[in-house]
Amino acid sequence: MAVTGDGVNDSPAIKKADIGVSMGITGTDVAKDAADMILLNDDFSSIVIGIEEGRKIYDNIKKSICYALTSQVAQMLPFIAFILLKIPSPVTTVGVLYISIGTDLIPAIALAYEQGELDLMTRKPRSKGDHMVTMTLMSQAYGFMGWMQFWGGMLSYFVIFNDFGFPPATLIGVANQYMIKSNPGDVYNPTH
Repeated sequence: MAVTGDGVNDSPAIKKADIGVSMGITGTDVAKDAADMILLNDDFSSIVIGIEEGRKIYDNIKKSICYALTSQVAQMLPFIAFILLKIPSPVTTVGVLYISIGTDLIPAIALAYEQGELDLMTRKPRSKGDHMVTMTLMSQAYGFMGWMQFWGGMLSYFVIFNDFGFPPATLIGVANQYMIKSNPGDVYNPTH
């Protein structure tokens, strides 16, 4: 609930409201101190514009967080495939660092400047106790989109290896054969 006012007698109601709004031009200093929002132009339509902008910023920050969480799955699962299936490592640790710096940062920032959704002002307000990172967001990032990125990356990995004469079925166990020996002192030697 929002309460607007400009006088000293309005300040207790402004302070008690969920969002206290004071007038910037005609409002008293007491009302401005009690308010959460001050309308600099004393125009009530600025309240709607402010709420729309706040909802847009909230949504865009959630999108940026979801994007950042999504990429973690796609970067972690190739290492697990390397360990479990013994395929050649799809991405090195330096590659993960380059991917994180080059492809995670800029798109996540770009999502922060995205235009608002069309139904932004028709949604009901969220409660004060709502968290930005919810279980729904995490399950969407880790459970769906992260896996889609992983499978897309692995598809391109296998297609490229296949183009160079290494069919996907022959890649399983190759890392164990050439890179992981029973004796840690043994290294890959093509003459053997």
